[in-house]
Amino acid sequence: MGAVQVKKALCAITSGVGIGMIVWGCNANNLQVQDPAWKTYRNNRYGFEFPYPHTWQQLGNPDNSDGIALVSPNKKTVEIRSYASKSLLKSSKENPKLAPNFQTHQGFSGVLAVEVAQKVTVIKLTITQEQLEYHWQGQSDSKDFQNYYRLFYHIAKEYKISQ
Repeated sequence: MGAVQVKKALCAITSGVGIGMIVWGCNANNLQVQDPAWKTYRNNRYGFEFPYPHTWQQLGNPDNSDGIALVSPNKKTVEIRSYASKSLLKSSKENPKLAPNFQTHQGFSGVLAVEVAQKVTVIKLTITQEQLEYHWQGQSDSKDFQNYYRLFYHIAKEYKISQ
């Protein structure tokens, strides 16, 4: 009976350590996504918004107010961009429509894709509603993307459309 109890104890310890490592891994480099100092970009022309860290700097706003580009104060190669545009009618052969694979907390479905290249990796969210296409993306150097994925994913989940 002693050997059975030892095996059960070792199994419990191993399971506990494994669960602890998973939880620790999920919290490693934990972003303060609930930080009240976050700002919200709102686009009144197309009725979309998303949160972003309050320390990020605006690169500029297009003259037509279609969107915004933001850059991290720590790394100028880390950017967030968002804009909206009217859908152009395209042949389905030229541009096959991708099936939605992502849903925002607000409930809008869209396509979330990660494009990995040697130097830069980009995560893109595209939501089509009626005659409008909403585009949001986060990008960083490919070697650093793992450090920003959780931030970018959180912002994509919080993307909102009011129109």
